[in-house]
Amino acid sequence: MVTLKRGKGVLLAELHSAAAATAEECIILTTSGSHRPVAVLDGRLMLASRAVWILANGDPGEAHVLHTCHRGKEGCINVRHLYLGDNAQNIRDMVEAGRSTRGERDGNSKLKAEQVQEIRRLLAEGVPYKAIGERFGVSQSTVYQINSRKIWAWLPPDPA
Repeated sequence: MVTLKRGKGVLLAELHSAAAATAEECIILTTSGSHRPVAVLDGRLMLASRAVWILANGDPGEAHVLHTCHRGKEGCINVRHLYLGDNAQNIRDMVEAGRSTRGERDGNSKLKAEQVQEIRRLLAEGVPYKAIGERFGVSQSTVYQINSRKIWAWLPPDPA
């Protein structure tokens, strides 16, 4: 792995350049981490895309800075690819772009989507929570939460 170090002021110059972008290409900051790039602007740590928005348009307050392009962890900072939205829009964008860690993409999840659908089928057949939990290695509480759609609610019914 190569870690790139920026000289003092270089990151701020890159952010100003992205804030004044006129080209349509994505602008990607190289980082050594696994998350979207961050910057310190006016003494506040924030995502680099938010810093670019502030430089170009002023502080958006509580609004989220969203992306028209979805470059995963890289996070494009071209101001022409940024727009404002609320938390619900931000979450919807995250899910549509495949960056959500819900369901089986969550590192702590014990179940796969197909197993949740099987659990729902067993529940519909009247199989007790305890028996289902033992079969899938989860608690009765987890089975209850699947049944009441407190978890995995986004998963559509099995098409079969």
